[in-house]
Amino acid sequence: MFKQFLLFAFISFSFVVNNYSQQASDKQIQVGLDKIYNFNWDEGFRIFNSIIKKNPTDPRGYHYKSIIFLWHYLGNLNEVYLDSFTYFSDKAIELTEVKGKQKPSAELSYLLGSIYYNKSIAEARSGNYLQALWTSNQMKSNLEDAVKIKPDFYDAYLGLGLYNFALSQIPSTLEWAANLVGITADKELGLDYVKKTTQKGKLSKVDAQYYLSQLYARVIVDHPAAKEILNNLVRRYPKNLLFNFSLAWVEFELNELSNSEKHIRFVINSNDQLYPFVSSNSNYLLGNVFFARNQFDSARVYYQNYIKTAINDDYKGFANFRIGLCYELNGNRKEAVKYYEKSDDGNTDIEEDLYAERKGKELEDKKLSSNDMRLIKITNLIKQNKLDAAKDSLENYIEQNKINNDQKAEAIFHLCEVTYKQRQYGKALEYAVECIKTTVERERWVHAYAHYFGAWISYNQKKFIDSELFLLQIEGIGEFDFRNSLENKIYTLQRLLPKNSKK
Repeated sequence: MFKQFLLFAFISFSFVVNNYSQQASDKQIQVGLDKIYNFNWDEGFRIFNSIIKKNPTDPRGYHYKSIIFLWHYLGNLNEVYLDSFTYFSDKAIELTEVKGKQKPSAELSYLLGSIYYNKSIAEARSGNYLQALWTSNQMKSNLEDAVKIKPDFYDAYLGLGLYNFALSQIPSTLEWAANLVGITADKELGLDYVKKTTQKGKLSKVDAQYYLSQLYARVIVDHPAAKEILNNLVRRYPKNLLFNFSLAWVEFELNELSNSEKHIRFVINSNDQLYPFVSSNSNYLLGNVFFARNQFDSARVYYQNYIKTAINDDYKGFANFRIGLCYELNGNRKEAVKYYEKSDDGNTDIEEDLYAERKGKELEDKKLSSNDMRLIKITNLIKQNKLDAAKDSLENYIEQNKINNDQKAEAIFHLCEVTYKQRQYGKALEYAVECIKTTVERERWVHAYAHYFGAWISYNQKKFIDSELFLLQIEGIGEFDFRNSLENKIYTLQRLLPKNSKK
């Protein structure tokens, strides 16, 4: 989670500093930022080059120019951009430190913290996580200095907030390094700080809004809140591919398939060359959209496009697995096996790829049964928001087919999901309990997620102790697919539970 959080949707937006010198220069910076937020890179370069030319000892011109190179590097991993980013950010550090020795200020401490933040992102993207930890600590130290001097410097709280949030989820393999440099972090404090910048920040407000949308989307799991923020950002910066892709991802999670497709196609049709990361991932997401619609030929095409254009191994295993499913669901077992064999091509840090590796190995030797195929198509009705049709089909599936326990448990779980979405909490709880009581051999995630839904149902019934008990039972299940994702969802519910229910 730590690495994914540092890099989600490239984590590329910078912090900005205000009131450092002339008001006119601040306005220039805002105009430059608006240009690059809207992916108008040439105008951004022109404005920041103008700042450097007018005042070659002002570190801000170099800092903001370095940001453009960082975004390009994060978008395509071309080390030429990384070299340029390093050159200009190092120049900004040098000039900032000179001015700081002459006359320390909150603005200079903030600028230095901002530069170190960007350097930590570049180091993390390069896989140098230990160096990224050290640089993050440099960022924190400088931003804390800024806040000490000027407590109402609200832009500085964004960096401190992201630091606390990300480092609170550091993996055990890096805990020794965190202890070595004295890193401590508080997730809730981090969220409060990000919100503070969103509400009261100045030039960094857009950055804070985007980051908050990603926290809501990927960690807090409040997709409606994320969508509201992203809708506003897309309206303001319609050409920003990252904002459009992030909105499409949230809309897919909300089962708004048509809206998601609209924003995905905008990204794909832009034919952007600087950001193959966003473009390739848009193909992957559009594959998911078509798969959810049971349009397997179309889904296969976009998954294949993703594999051809991907700049790393992320989701390649899952894409290959899904291509295999598309072939087999359309009756081509021979081609399906070829892709099941490639289901281990992904990134083992990603849950989808781990799941694909496990299921791909199973399906290499064991073909999908007609019941398996039918269950996939039925559960896709839920993604299409056809809840009544899904409910009727699932009930019929259980009653009229000879199915094994794993299939039965999964079907009952989806009945729980449907009735929960329909706010039929009594019936949903019955399905959750029935699912939990159904013995499974391989699909242990079904029991874990049934407990999770049981917790939400109990919460909505104001049975808070029952809700906490459901959550506690998940800890004893052991390993299962998508555990980290579920832990984020659990965190969301635990934040809502009254404190006295957790005693």
